[in-house]
Amino acid sequence: MDWIGLASGFLTALLSAGAFLSSTWALKRTPGLTSSGLMLNAALVMGLLAWALLLGFWDSRLFTEGFLDRVPILIGSTLFFSLGQIAIFAAQKHVEASRIVPLLGLKLPLLAVISVICFEEHIGIFQILAIALAILAAFVLNNAGKAIPLKALGYVLGGSCAFCLSDICLTLLTKRLHSELGFSMELAALHCTALTYILLGITAAAILPQQRKAFTRSAILHSIPYSVFWITCIVVLSFCFGRLGTVNGIILQNTRGVFAVILTPICIWFGCTALENKMSPAIFWRRMAAALMVLGAVFLYNFR
Repeated sequence: MDWIGLASGFLTALLSAGAFLSSTWALKRTPGLTSSGLMLNAALVMGLLAWALLLGFWDSRLFTEGFLDRVPILIGSTLFFSLGQIAIFAAQKHVEASRIVPLLGLKLPLLAVISVICFEEHIGIFQILAIALAILAAFVLNNAGKAIPLKALGYVLGGSCAFCLSDICLTLLTKRLHSELGFSMELAALHCTALTYILLGITAAAILPQQRKAFTRSAILHSIPYSVFWITCIVVLSFCFGRLGTVNGIILQNTRGVFAVILTPICIWFGCTALENKMSPAIFWRRMAAALMVLGAVFLYNFR
């Protein structure tokens, strides 16, 4: 068993859960900060971190051999990720992060629709069962606290759809870097990550000066934890994919829902009450059950 790959997968999930909890914390701690404002501030920080990452794995061929042909895919991955994250931030204003993260399991039915329509993939019995389980988990989450507003659910669905499209673009870009420049799959994924967030950071740097209400010292400082958690998560995920393969990596990544449910009461116990109100044991176990259902759905969906 590849214990290093397994550890990197669980670390990815932990970092991802930390990122979503941090974004909730930033939105609650920064008065007047909008979801797009948080995205712009976080993008600026992540862009700087991505530059450091790219310099550490510099290869000039990225910008010479076929670069212009890859730009549309790069723009797609950046645009869809930013739209997806803004939508999730908007949902987090209405729904707790410990419910938002498992709700992202709704990516499964959306991914199935995209795969069938765009790539003519066959959906078998295991995929159908996975979709049903993911939808059932959403119903359980709706009953694990106050009813989820339809607007918030719409944001989650829109964000999940955008994330699916971003993942498709990143996969295409990774494969092209692998085939065209001879990079290993994990190194190609690292370069895709760096280029995507550099473009995101450049875009944010151009927009933020015009958004003075969003571009404040407190907004930038409060966006740093999310930015560090998220980009570190993506880098570790690339390593995990290289060690275990995409399917196993995705399954491990989706333990993030379990981690989000576990970490929330721990953070509240340590005094981070800005995240959400203290949850009762019954609510905790409902959310845990839903997170485990999503994990089971992901496993089933990738079962061949």
